[in-house]
Formats: sequence, structure tokens, C-alpha cells
Amino acid sequence: MLQRRTSPLKRFMMGAGLIVLAAFYGLMCSILPAQLLFVPLAPILLMGAVCLWLLPDVGDVDTLRMRQLMLTFFALFGLWPNYIALDLPGLPWITPVRIVMGALSLIALVVISSSGDTRARIWDAMNTVPLLRKLFWAFWLCTTISLVFSNQLTFSINKYLNNQIFWTLLFAITCYAATYRGFVGRACQMLVIGVIGACMAGLYEWHIERVYWLDHLPSFLKVDPAFLEQVAKAQNRAGTDIYRVRGTMAVSLYFAEYLAMMFPMVVHFLINARTVMHKLLLGAALFAMMTVMYATNARSAMVGIVLTIGLYPFFLVWRARQRHKASIAATAGVMAYPAMVMVVALLVIFWRRAHVMVLGGGQHQPSSEAREVQWAMGIPKIMRRPLGHGQSTSGDVLGYMNGNGEVTVDSYYLTVLLEHGVFALPVLMLMFGLPLWFGFWNYLKARTPEQDLLAPLAVGMFNFIVIKGVLSSEGDMPLAFAMLGMLIGLIWQIRRAEAGEAPRLISPAVAKANGRNLPVPVGSRA
Repeated sequence: MLQRRTSPLKRFMMGAGLIVLAAFYGLMCSILPAQLLFVPLAPILLMGAVCLWLLPDVGDVDTLRMRQLMLTFFALFGLWPNYIALDLPGLPWITPVRIVMGALSLIALVVISSSGDTRARIWDAMNTVPLLRKLFWAFWLCTTISLVFSNQLTFSINKYLNNQIFWTLLFAITCYAATYRGFVGRACQMLVIGVIGACMAGLYEWHIERVYWLDHLPSFLKVDPAFLEQVAKAQNRAGTDIYRVRGTMAVSLYFAEYLAMMFPMVVHFLINARTVMHKLLLGAALFAMMTVMYATNARSAMVGIVLTIGLYPFFLVWRARQRHKASIAATAGVMAYPAMVMVVALLVIFWRRAHVMVLGGGQHQPSSEAREVQWAMGIPKIMRRPLGHGQSTSGDVLGYMNGNGEVTVDSYYLTVLLEHGVFALPVLMLMFGLPLWFGFWNYLKARTPEQDLLAPLAVGMFNFIVIKGVLSSEGDMPLAFAMLGMLIGLIWQIRRAEAGEAPRLISPAVAKANGRNLPVPVGSRA
């Protein structure tokens, strides 16, 4: 059959049309602000989505590269300050974390689109705990519906699309990756290495009372001089001259929240260290971490320490009692636990220094009063739009300004109610609060060191959701969703092992040694 040739006129028209389209897109990229670039990009993204949808199903695929990128993301998350970036015209700030996440997202989308087995594994993992899966999609639905009511639609859509990458996609692929035996253990190691590095930087900053790397940044990494000037300023609490460490975060409160989420994990690695050298190194790291948490001068950091001391030992002593009913030490630990909790509570209540650090004192009164005023201002506005005002609108909707003339919201609970509506807040609190329950009961069934990580993951997420009552930043939300995905993946492993199944879980070390993909039972220690 002869191929029909395109006429010269038709080729000319197609070439001219392509030039006009390229000129149109060039003009749009040059005159539109960054917040509106999604408008000309929408058709391209739509065509890309159609191409992904049309990819043929190739069955099972090797996802080792995707998991390696995820480990890199976890290592960089707390190490690289997000305000040190390359700022190119028309593009968002480019940081190592975003580069890794961009590559990870592209690979994940291609893999999910072309592999039915991967899609089935993701769906199976997310269905491991149906209640948590329903809460996740309910929260996603609340954030989506609230876009309809946004009066700053361009900002809301930009933030919403960003969240689909750093929240929704990250959660889904973490659930999937956590079904591979060994992934969660390595991921938590990367997170611990990252937080230890951040604490070392925080200790030196505390010593010199200055964010020292700001003086040595090359010009192409200074994204916003005005913003960097704010970061460089001392963030002393009102009425005091105490320097507050902010580490690798822009604000000390954000750093304190990150440390509170990671504190249970460092404690867990210290308790389970097998050699004297590892115990000494992790003990020194834990002491440095607690010092930096104190140096943030943030109640949220102290709350993280107190909650960890109160909850994590309960996981340990209760499981020891369940497994060794005749053990005097395990029984004594269970019986002594209420007394320990009571001692900690009495110290916080009656020891003035501990009371101020955890519950606050006179120096914290302005912050407490500001939150009371914000709630009084916000409740009528929540009632006017119970389904929310849209993503990234809470500050403007609330209209509260702090002493520096900056629009602010000091509680993420209030932010969620204003932006996503009255249904979103209970869903969010259950989504990150219930893992404490599911993590505890599945921790009792854990049979491998990796599965033991259910305890610090559950406590870390509980610390996170408690602290959100006094902090509105979303900077640590990706970490929270990743921790939720890891917890669900570990529960998946435990339930498959209980059922006696040997799913296609590929251990990278075994696969490399054998030169091919082999089925590895979840419960094995090979």
C-alpha cells in the first residue's frame, strides 16, 4: 500500500501553525505572572496525561530507581533549607528536594500508568487499613471541593497542584514502597541521618547566635533578599532576648515541629542499637537533639519530648508483658507505667521551669492571647462558608495581623477550618491521630526489626497532630504523609505474614545477588 504524501500547502500550514503556537506560548510565559503559568500549561499537561493513559500495560516493572529517589528525598528533607534555591524567571524556586521530587513524580507517573501490577499493589496497600484510606480520600475531597469557593483561584490551584505531588502522590507511592521488605528501615535511617545533621547545624547556630550560612551564599542562591533578611534576624520571643534556633528551617517553630516528629525515631534507634559504639553515637545525637529542641524556645518541641516519654515506653512495656507473661521485669514495667506518667505530669504542673517550657508562662502569654483573638475572629467566617474558602486563603480571610504588620494564622486547626471547611478538621485529626491506635496493636504483632518501627512512626504522627493546634505551617505535611504511608506499608507486611502469604516483595540485595527478581517472604530475615 502506497503512503499518501502530504501536500506542500498542508506542510506549510502545519509549520506556520506550529510557529504561531510557539510564539503564543513564548508570549504567555513572558507576560503572565508565575501564579498564572498553569493556564498555558494546562493543554500540555492534559496531552501528557492522555499519553500516559494510553501507554500499554507492561505488567510488573522494576521500581528500584523510584525507591532510591524516595530515600534521597527523605535524607534531604531536613538537611537542605527550602529558602536556599535557584530562582529562574517564570519558575518556582529550584531546590535539591524539589529536583528529586520532580524526578520521582515523573518516574512514578510513568510506572503507575504503564504497570497494572503496580497500580494493583498501590491500591492493595492503601486498602490495608480501610478507615485510614477513607479518611485520606475524605480529606482530599474536602480540599478539592473548597477550590470552588476560593476568591483567589490562581493561588489556590497552584497550591492544590503542589499538594497533589507532595501529599497525595507521595502518600500513595510510600504505601507502595513500604510493602518492600527493608524499605522502611532504610527510609527511617535516612530520616535519622538528616535530623542529626540538622541538629549539628543547630548547635553551631546556637553557639554563634546566627544563621551562619547566609553570609556565604552565592548570589544565584539568594532567592529573595527581603525574605533572607527576615530569616537572618533574631527571632526572639516578645519581651525576651533569648536567641531561638531555627536550624535548617526559616522559623524556629517549624524546626521545633520537625524535631518533635523525629524525636521518637531517634529514641527508637538508640534503644535498639546493637553495638556499644552505635549506642554511644546515638546517645550523643539524642542529647544534641534535646539541646537543640530546648534552644528553639518553642513549647511544641517540649510537647514532643513529653508525649514521646509518655507514649513510646508504653508500647515497649506492654508488648514485653504480652510476650513474656512470666517476666517480672515486664510486669513491673507495666505496673510502674502509670506512676511514671503521674511523675511526669506532676513535674510539668508543679516544677516551674518544666511548666513554662511545656505549658507556657508569662513570656508565652502574647502568643496564647493572639490565638484566642484569631479563633474569635475566625468562627463567624467559618460559619459563613462551612465548606471552606479555598486553599491558601486563610490569612486573607481571617485578616489578623501580628505586631510586625504581617498577616498570620497561628493554628493549623483554624487554617483547615477556614480553607477546607468544618468536615476537613475532624478528618485530618483522625487521619494522623488514629495511627497511634493501629500502630500500637500491630506493633504487638511485629516480628522483624523493621516492623518495630511502627512505634516511633505512630508516636511521631501523634506529636505532629497535637502540635498543629499551635502551628499553622504546612512545611512538615509531606513528612507526615510519608510516615503515614510507611505505617500502612508495615501493617500490610504484618498481615501478609500472618496469612502465610509470600507476595512478590523484591529485596534489592537479594535481587542483585541473584541477578533476577525472586519472591521474598515478608516475615523472612534473608
